[in-house]
Amino acid sequence: MLPYNGMEALQAPIGLLKAQARPPGTNSPPGRFHPYYRDHLPELYDKDVIVLGDDDDNNNNDNDEELVITGSRQVPKPWNQKPRRDVHINQAWQLFDGPVGFHRGCDVELADHSFMRIDEYLPFVEGGPLIKGYRLLHQNHWELLMPERPFELVQLVKIDENLSVQSTMSTAKVSQVIRKCTIIFTSQRYGDLNYRDHVRRHLGSDNNVPFNDVPFYFCRYKSADCNVRIDGRVPTGPPLTGRIEHLHSSQADNGVLIAPDGRQIEFQISNGEVRRQWRGKGHSKSRRYTFGDAFCGAGGTSSGALEAGLKFKFGVDFDLTAIATYRNNFECTGTQVMLNDISDFIKIACASEDGFKVDFLHMSPPCQPFCGANRSPNEEANRENMNAFSKVGDLLDVCKPRVATLEEAKSLTDIDKRKYFRDLISWFIEKGYSVQWKAVELAKFGVPQTRNRTIIIASGPGEQLPAFVRPTHGDGPGLKPIPSINSAINSIPANASHQKERPFMRAPKPPYAGTELCKTIMTSVKSHHYHPSGLRRFNIREYASLQTFPPTFVFAGSMSEKLKQIGNAVPPLFAQTLFKHLKEKLTAADDAEEEEYL
Repeated sequence: MLPYNGMEALQAPIGLLKAQARPPGTNSPPGRFHPYYRDHLPELYDKDVIVLGDDDDNNNNDNDEELVITGSRQVPKPWNQKPRRDVHINQAWQLFDGPVGFHRGCDVELADHSFMRIDEYLPFVEGGPLIKGYRLLHQNHWELLMPERPFELVQLVKIDENLSVQSTMSTAKVSQVIRKCTIIFTSQRYGDLNYRDHVRRHLGSDNNVPFNDVPFYFCRYKSADCNVRIDGRVPTGPPLTGRIEHLHSSQADNGVLIAPDGRQIEFQISNGEVRRQWRGKGHSKSRRYTFGDAFCGAGGTSSGALEAGLKFKFGVDFDLTAIATYRNNFECTGTQVMLNDISDFIKIACASEDGFKVDFLHMSPPCQPFCGANRSPNEEANRENMNAFSKVGDLLDVCKPRVATLEEAKSLTDIDKRKYFRDLISWFIEKGYSVQWKAVELAKFGVPQTRNRTIIIASGPGEQLPAFVRPTHGDGPGLKPIPSINSAINSIPANASHQKERPFMRAPKPPYAGTELCKTIMTSVKSHHYHPSGLRRFNIREYASLQTFPPTFVFAGSMSEKLKQIGNAVPPLFAQTLFKHLKEKLTAADDAEEEEYL
């Protein structure tokens, strides 16, 4: 056994299910108790810690099967950092020998092939003895929606409806423990610290070592358990919400990995250093954050971002008419308007030195392959759209956004499309991003439609993952009323453009009140889209207003091209709310980071 902070940890043999309690202070060993290392998440350090050991510290009888509680005492709060934990690779095999410890900070593997960083031993609870701590799964677990990386674990957490982390603890029976292991919680990016490059080669193992032979793992992400049940049961539906967050410095273990040649790699690395490694120089001091719009279309997202106060850098799309609309409405901002296929744009950006690096990047790749309304798919068009969809990771590489957003069809999370959604989430994770997503009812953000979309918010390496944007409309206190068809079309100014342009309707239809939501605006005319009077279709301006475009927004092209631009757009009102929220969160994070260095 290796010593823990200079003292031999008191251990319990594997399979030990019986415990004998002694009154506190009776036959307690002298001196202080040092946990192996402080837990990786900030928790109160005033809990009682149970010290597990043999009845006699000097008794080396391996046949002793009785677990004895030798003391209960307070663990002092640290002054300014976690206790040190250094791991020597040339001693790694010794970490797995000997009995299993159940004291705080021990790492164990469970019979269901999950893992636990122990926080507390609970010998006298109903159903016990139990261990309580932080549950982890192999990152390769299919339901985690992450790229396959052996010897990588992911910590499971619980989130609320706003995707905020609520709890991190779970319990397991002591009888479920099958062996001890070593788990390094690190804020390093994968390429800078991993098993293959920094552990295996020093152990002299070849690449054919069975996956479970070496219980030495790294954890750098935590994921919501709403899609991966801790109890092992299969989720009952698609992953409509989720949160996968990279660990930050304060959540990583304090220590180094020491190679046989003496080289050391820190487990903790500051957020600012991670950001610099990814993006280069520091963030904007003026808080004038830059914005890029990939697959910009007519500019629904850009319209909202402009209202939120972002500084435009570029908008790119391959649709000639949509780009004409974009240019008419946004060229005055000084943004670079680009008519390019996304693959060509990436080549241009690669040849530019930081010319397309932005603070905020929005991406709305074509959603037709995943859209439930796409009942007559065009195979060639779908191949082109899938190729564009696959460029998300490349866009992250060339633009290096601090915050990335993506809007897609709600059906992208359906079970039969799991592979595509997993690919999408994996592209973010491979670049070191934290990511969260949610199926959003846009009516709760002021959009007068039954329009539901999957919204993804990702934060770059070294950035805090912000809270998900909250609804602005609804029945709750402080919320505005849900909008209606009438509230959208009755407020259109008389001199607004496009009011004389409307699709043909063969015969009148039954009138309706117009006090409800409009069914989702699509890229073409639908039979249920007509004026409440029943006498005509919506005109182009009314379609645009139902999509929350401002009355000054002008569209180029034929009537069918204008309908396509409107139907494909992200509603500007939602985009404004989203980017205003994200801008505030990024500003607050930057202000807090600067204060740390004052």
